[in-house]
Amino acid sequence: MIPILAGLLALFVGIASSQHEIQKRWHLQSAADTMAFSAATIMAREMNILAVFNRAIVANQVAQAQLLGLSSWYSNIDSASERLALVTFWVPYVNAVTAQLSRIVTTIDRPLQQLIQIGLALQESLITAIQLAQVTVRFSFAQIIPESLAQLARLQNIESQRWSLLHSPGLVNFPWLWWTFIPPQSATNDDERLANLIRNSRDPFSKSRTFNWFNAGLVKGKKAGGTELITTSHGNWSWQALDTVAVHIDMLFRREEIPWGNGASFRGERIDRAEPTKFGTSARTNPRATRWALTDQVSRGRANNSSYFDRNDLSVSEWPAVLLIFEQVVAKAGVRYSRPNTVFPRADNKPEKANLYNALWQPELQPLTTAEKLVIAQFRVAEPS
Repeated sequence: MIPILAGLLALFVGIASSQHEIQKRWHLQSAADTMAFSAATIMAREMNILAVFNRAIVANQVAQAQLLGLSSWYSNIDSASERLALVTFWVPYVNAVTAQLSRIVTTIDRPLQQLIQIGLALQESLITAIQLAQVTVRFSFAQIIPESLAQLARLQNIESQRWSLLHSPGLVNFPWLWWTFIPPQSATNDDERLANLIRNSRDPFSKSRTFNWFNAGLVKGKKAGGTELITTSHGNWSWQALDTVAVHIDMLFRREEIPWGNGASFRGERIDRAEPTKFGTSARTNPRATRWALTDQVSRGRANNSSYFDRNDLSVSEWPAVLLIFEQVVAKAGVRYSRPNTVFPRADNKPEKANLYNALWQPELQPLTTAEKLVIAQFRVAEPS
C-alpha cells in the first residue's frame, strides 16, 4: 500500500500545484486584460476629448461667421433706411416716419457694432483657449497611461511582475507612436480640410441671405448676401460678409438696377472681388449694389488660423492598439469608432466614417494576430539577454 499511497500523494500534490499555477496564470491574464483595457480606455477618452475640442473650434468659427454676417446685414439696413428717408424727403407725413425710422436704425447701429466686435474678440479668445487645451491633453494623457497601469498592478498585487506596454504589433514601446498618431494640423498644411468642414457647417443665415424683397410685376426688390470663409495661397483665413438690396425695373429692352442698401464687413483681408457664386450670388443678383458695397467695407479685426489635432487616415487598419506583455501572458486592447444609427441616426442614413469630430471612440479587448504572436515570441526570446 505504501507505493500506492505515495503515488496518490504525488498525484495530489501535482494536481494542487498545477491548479495553483493555472489559478495564478488566470489571475495574471485577468490583470493583463484589465490593464490593457484601461490603457485603451484612456486612449479613447483622449480621442473623444480632442473630437469635442475640434467640434468646438468649428462651432466658434461658425459663430464668427454669424456675428460678421449680422454686422454686414445691419449695415445694409442702415444704408437702406437712410436712402429711403432721402427719397421720401419731399413726401408729406411719410417723410417724418422714414426720417424717424432712419434715426432709430442709425442710433442702434453703433452700440450693436461694438457688441459684435466684443463677440468676435470673445470667440477668438475661446478658440485660442481650446487650442491650448488640446496641446495640454496631448502631452498629459500619454503620461497618465503608464502611471495608471502601475497603479492597477499595485491594486491587484502583481507589482513584482515585470510587464511592458507596446504598440501593436509589439515593436515599439508606448507612447512613442502615440505622440505622432494624431499630428497637429493648421490651415497651412491640411488642404483646407477644416475650412471646408466649417463652410459646410454654416447655418442658413450665414450661407445665404438672398430672397425676393417684393415683386410688383415690372418692379422687383431683391435682397442678396452671405458670409464666406476665404483662404489665401499661404493658408491665411479671412471671414467676409456682404449684403445688398436693390430695386430692379424691367424696361422695354433692358433692366435698370437701383441700389437701395449695401453693407460689407471683413475679418482678416478685405473683399477684393465678389465672385458670382459667392455671398449669396450678390454680384449676380445686385451687381451695382455689390460694387457700392465693395467701396464701403468695414474691418472687424484679424482672423487667426485655427490649429488643431487631426488625422486624415482613420481606416479600421489604422485604429491604434496596445499590447500588455507579462512573462507568461499577453493582452491586447484598442479603440474603435462606432455610430449606431439606432442611437445616433444621421440625416442621410449613411454609415459614418471614423473621425475626430464626434466623440464616439470606445475601448475594446482584441485577439492577437499571427504577426503579433511572432513578434511577441521573438520579444520574449530576446528579453533575457
